[in-house]
Amino acid sequence: MKRPGQIIGNLFAVMLAVFSVHAPAETNMAGRDFNHTATGFPLHGVHASAACETCHVAGVFKGTARDCDGCHALGKRVVATPKSTSHIVTDAPCDTCHFNASTFLGARFNHGTAVPGQCRNCHNGRQSEGKPTSHNTGNKAIKSCDQCHRSFTWFSASWNHIGVAPGTCTNCHIPGGESSYSKPASHTAGTLKGDNQCDDCHGFVAWIPARFKHNTGAACSSCHLNGVRAVGQPSSHSSFVGWPTECNDCHTNTISWSGALGAKPSNHIPYNAGVACSSCHVGTSVTTGPTLHAYVSTFACTTCHLSGTSYLGRMDKKSIGHEGMKSGDDCSKSGCHRPAGSRGTAYIRWD
Repeated sequence: MKRPGQIIGNLFAVMLAVFSVHAPAETNMAGRDFNHTATGFPLHGVHASAACETCHVAGVFKGTARDCDGCHALGKRVVATPKSTSHIVTDAPCDTCHFNASTFLGARFNHGTAVPGQCRNCHNGRQSEGKPTSHNTGNKAIKSCDQCHRSFTWFSASWNHIGVAPGTCTNCHIPGGESSYSKPASHTAGTLKGDNQCDDCHGFVAWIPARFKHNTGAACSSCHLNGVRAVGQPSSHSSFVGWPTECNDCHTNTISWSGALGAKPSNHIPYNAGVACSSCHVGTSVTTGPTLHAYVSTFACTTCHLSGTSYLGRMDKKSIGHEGMKSGDDCSKSGCHRPAGSRGTAYIRWD
């Protein structure tokens, strides 16, 4: 028969064993239910699945590192994956390039604080990838990376033309020059395409669309005359009075030939030599009165003002017999009408 003390000791041992089994279970349950976000360090990615003691070594919570390099570095109390020996030389915080806690892959430097024109402070082949051997000459060698490249990818690269002086395209865009683009065979010498600078027609973003920039103030005929340097006047213009003439006498814009004031009809009223269309045609209006007659003063009045003529215009037309008018009489010689623009007493005046 066992003594009472031994019985009590055995019961105590059993109870202690039971409590020791349930205590870890309760501790683990409490760990899974703990809101880690409340500590100011929410768990994401691999951190969410890591065992608590991985970071809280020996059950110590106070003083646990919050910065990446507090764990991901050699010689730390918490043993986590450190930088590899092939990592670029930098003392920047890990999260400057690594944007998630799931993987180290897909790292990308945030260039938000990078200073334009100082790419080589890092891209020198030691701290970060430097210029390849293909960039050993010309602007590729001396200019900053961001003159051609963007901060999120090396491709595609295009020259940033900001600050390039107009009219200096051929400093680079020539056969054998720094640029891989130069004038094609269709841009022959003696034509606008061959003789002018690239930016006289092209923009800096793309080669197409391309059209000549008419900002020099030169006469149209300096290029648009015989069809050699630029598109010339077509043969259909030969029927116009005063042809050949300047393009802008009829064509009012430099973008398209359409929108011209209109072709001069065959029955257009005659006018003095050397008079441009724009002398009478201003926009959609037409000059009338004494000003108009100043441009037709060398022609007899009956050229237009005699019934039966085919000339257009809002002019009065009189027949032979008008106020005693006889064949061969002209309006200004009949004693009734004064010459164009004159003043004084008259039965009917021009103006």
